[in-house]
Amino acid sequence: MNPTFPLTLEFKFSLLTELRVTDAEGRLVAVVKEKFFSVRDEVRVYADEARRQQTHGIRARGLMAGALDWRARREIRRLDGPLVGSLQARGLRTLWAASYELLGPDERVEFTILDDQPWMSVVEGVFDAIPLIGDVIALGFDYLVNPTYTVTDAAGQPAFRVRKRRSVFSRRFVVEELRPIRPEEAELVTLGLIQLVLRERERG
Repeated sequence: MNPTFPLTLEFKFSLLTELRVTDAEGRLVAVVKEKFFSVRDEVRVYADEARRQQTHGIRARGLMAGALDWRARREIRRLDGPLVGSLQARGLRTLWAASYELLGPDERVEFTILDDQPWMSVVEGVFDAIPLIGDVIALGFDYLVNPTYTVTDAAGQPAFRVRKRRSVFSRRFVVEELRPIRPEEAELVTLGLIQLVLRERERG
């Protein structure tokens, strides 16, 4: 998996969660399906539109981890078994702003992901708490205000930025390089940020 950045991650307008990932040249990178009716978060990644060729699986570690554990770790594995890495939420702070660590297969922190404007989540939460009219305000807020996330590498340098793009009927995110991606990072970064977008798609 070595796509050309920027990547576009777009949710299909559907009752089921399905995400399509394309690269800068318009090539399909992945089709992502979230498994429903599971006691823990589980995601399947495919290389083709027909979803016949599964390449990876992503699963929250531990029973009910995705729902109850604020430090839930979502492991990314190739279909043949090897661990690519994992995305781990950084505790209760993720309730009001995105805060994650992207770990390599040796469990070392390779990247840190933070919300660039955490105050927006607080404002949106206030709107959501207002009965009836709050839903209307939140809908407008959701369209007009779109969060960005900065991915910082282990050396403390900004490496990628994830932007939510304005959209009415679907949710679309763009992942931009802030420095050249190294070949050994491509698989972990692509799949880790897919998982980030799945977790953060309702925010902003």
